[in-house]
Amino acid sequence: MQTETIGISFTTGSDPVRTVSPIDENHLLYGNFLGVQYVFKDALDPECLAGALYDLFFHYPALAGVYNQTNSSIIEYSDGIKLQVIEDIRGSFTDHCKFGTVQSDRSNFVDEPNRRDVLGGKANLTSCKLSIFKDGGCNLGLAISHVLVDAAGFHLLANQLARFYTHRSNKTEAVASPAVYDLDVFTFGTDRSRSETIAALDEADLKKPMKIRGLIGGLLKNIIVKALDGMAKNNRVVIHFTANDVARLKQKVLEESSEDWISTNVALSAHFTKIMAMLMYGDKPKSKVQIGQLLDLRGRYFDQNSDQQNDYVGNAILIHTSKPEFADGIQNTSRGSLAKWFKSNLSGINADYLKTRLDLIADCLRLGYSYPGLELKDPMIALNNQSKMPVYDLEFGGNAPQRVIPQDVGDNIMFFPTPDGGIEIYIRDILNPKRQQLLLTNEWQAKIFDF
Repeated sequence: MQTETIGISFTTGSDPVRTVSPIDENHLLYGNFLGVQYVFKDALDPECLAGALYDLFFHYPALAGVYNQTNSSIIEYSDGIKLQVIEDIRGSFTDHCKFGTVQSDRSNFVDEPNRRDVLGGKANLTSCKLSIFKDGGCNLGLAISHVLVDAAGFHLLANQLARFYTHRSNKTEAVASPAVYDLDVFTFGTDRSRSETIAALDEADLKKPMKIRGLIGGLLKNIIVKALDGMAKNNRVVIHFTANDVARLKQKVLEESSEDWISTNVALSAHFTKIMAMLMYGDKPKSKVQIGQLLDLRGRYFDQNSDQQNDYVGNAILIHTSKPEFADGIQNTSRGSLAKWFKSNLSGINADYLKTRLDLIADCLRLGYSYPGLELKDPMIALNNQSKMPVYDLEFGGNAPQRVIPQDVGDNIMFFPTPDGGIEIYIRDILNPKRQQLLLTNEWQAKIFDF
């Protein structure tokens, strides 16, 4: 193998480049980086890619900065960004286009600095690694810190990077997409005092979150950071559903629920929540469980600037948590009943709810508490539906990705699209990572495809 590093120096003279909200800082702590791999049939040109990255930094300069914890901001980084190019790697792109397998070692293809270095201002907030295979094709690993973007924002920026690459490869003038980086598009938080915030938590029927500032809180925060970094080292199991599999599952769960309509997300959530509950809790009924769903505000939280919200490339998500009770245990509850619960749970979410909840979250984080509603001591089944994310709607100079391998921010269950119209399900057993390998056995495969 041959390794080359291409330096990309970019500064604006701004200090700071941008401010960071308490919600953004929380995403940095828990999500760290969104590192996505794009597998191409033909190798990308390193110099052209470096130029496209420079163009991207020009439009979104915070991407080239580092985090300043003292001032809650992004500041300039004079050393610049480094594009790492590794050539003559054994194999070809086809080795990374197999659906429904155990996830390969991410660190070989995407560089995600650890949380301590990011929190300490020692790591870039964007990294890029281009791995070129000896027998053809490449793997582009692009990672952006969660302090700057969520998944939808990431893919808007990736699409923009592809545009810049195409313009440079065709030697035409670069044109920016309508992506929005105005922090005022989604603004949450009030000037409530500590006592007023605690009262608001009581009114929302939420427990007082843990303190993660001060001496004891700082120790707790360090424990959380260590645990999350350790979790990231555990690979996920990957299950592939074809478009036909998805359609059959959706129809089956619809019949079992007796509803007149359910979404694909509800059908998948019901099915895999039951699978994970059976795996995690076994035969002993688990009547009360914490369920988390990651909700994109785009499309849910609209007002007069809805177009800007659709194109927003920052963080615009809510970690929506619930604690339903199932008398016979969640693992013994039918898919139909779970689907009815998911549909009902999501139907009550509107702009007013989102505004109220996110204002309270922002206030708690500002006051040094952890994320309210997210009880870290209790096991959670966390669902992240990205099945409709337009991850394949880009080309680097006519070179379309053959497969996109998603980020890993610690979700239990992630739904992610495939180019054949199907969905990959990325699964991690947080309580016992070794146990998740059971999902690949014939016994559990039969349960997973029982529809």
